[in-house]
Amino acid sequence: MLPHDGRERSRGWVGLICAILFLATFVNYANRVAVTQNSVEIKQTFQTDQQGYGRAEGRFGYGFACGGLIFGILADLVSIRWLYPLVVVAWSAAGMASGQAATLEQFGLCRFLLGVFEAGHWPCALRMTQRTFLPDRRTAGNGILQSGAPAAQVLVPLLLLRLDRWDATGWRLSCGIMGATGVVWALLWLVSVRERDVRRPVIQTDEHAAGAGSAREIHEIPLHRIFISRRWWLLLVTVVCVNVPWHLLRVWLPDTLRLEYGYSREFVDYFSSLYYASTCGGSLAAGWIIARLARAGWNVHRARLVAFGGFALLVALLVPAAFLPRGTLLLGLLLVIAFGTLGIAPIYYSLNQEISGRHQGKVGGSLSFLLWLILGTMQDAVGTQLKADPAIRPFLFAAVGLLPLVACAALALWWGRRPQMIETARGGAENVEG
Repeated sequence: MLPHDGRERSRGWVGLICAILFLATFVNYANRVAVTQNSVEIKQTFQTDQQGYGRAEGRFGYGFACGGLIFGILADLVSIRWLYPLVVVAWSAAGMASGQAATLEQFGLCRFLLGVFEAGHWPCALRMTQRTFLPDRRTAGNGILQSGAPAAQVLVPLLLLRLDRWDATGWRLSCGIMGATGVVWALLWLVSVRERDVRRPVIQTDEHAAGAGSAREIHEIPLHRIFISRRWWLLLVTVVCVNVPWHLLRVWLPDTLRLEYGYSREFVDYFSSLYYASTCGGSLAAGWIIARLARAGWNVHRARLVAFGGFALLVALLVPAAFLPRGTLLLGLLLVIAFGTLGIAPIYYSLNQEISGRHQGKVGGSLSFLLWLILGTMQDAVGTQLKADPAIRPFLFAAVGLLPLVACAALALWWGRRPQMIETARGGAENVEG
């Protein structure tokens, strides 16, 4: 892949950037996995219940909301070459501090700070993929970025099984080790990325042409118009519908398999690795499908919508899966659902990057802020509801399984086309709505 500012960079360099961004997401999620996989032990340590654990996860969500807004603004004002490693080191410190918490309140505070700084990952990472990849390859780049999340979910549970042999609490040591990995990543970023790499122009998706389309720098609109635009509001609907299923399963699936279905902790750790291997496959498959369709002559935006719809149908399998008994069919369906849940995420990121180049951080940060306010409230409410009425669990899972289909329908109906520039007979240019 060649950059679009006239300076050739080797495919090896682009591959290195992909690896660095993959590792950033891996480190980001490793701190979360150290908690979610040990939810039962954490509740025992702090002598709390579903409601207390849900409240602590809610603090993480509220922190992520604040961090999304703060770092979304900063990513557009400050060079991400320096901002990115700073937020990674900061969330590493918060992750390590989580393992030292003496009370549930201290643990909740550490989770809040972890959320604040982990939120800085996405504005920085999306600015980087936006400037590294052309539109037909951008979803693939975002897929590699996103695949670090399931990779952490695959590998970290296996590591936790080993760490438990040296950790009587079953979770504190793992928080410390997962947190320390961020320092190594920050050094790798600083030696690999230069200032010119984070300041390339952004190429927009041509929604009128077949295949990859023509290469044009993104048409910028004033900041105040972004937040009243139809596309921004569609993205808000989409980001909620994409993330609610993913995060409900991320937080509550291990707990559900252990407490409701009676699977052992060891089995759940091994199955979680398999589950997230499937999500990794979905994340990578999304970019591959869209790139193949573009090479076959499909319009990039249309290819994104078709792929989005296919993955949304897989997530909708949560509806029957939520009511199945323990057994092979349940576990098999969960693996198919996993493939769908993360397949739609890189497509959302690619749509997110179509709004603006100059204000990409604010676009992503504002959406992240609102999303995580909702997620923080959701996790708190889910914990409270499960304590009051455990029988509602399958109905919650089934309901969220339909959300990606809602988002897909909204995008197909109302996304529209960007105004097209054409040459007039007088030699000037004018906008023509598609």
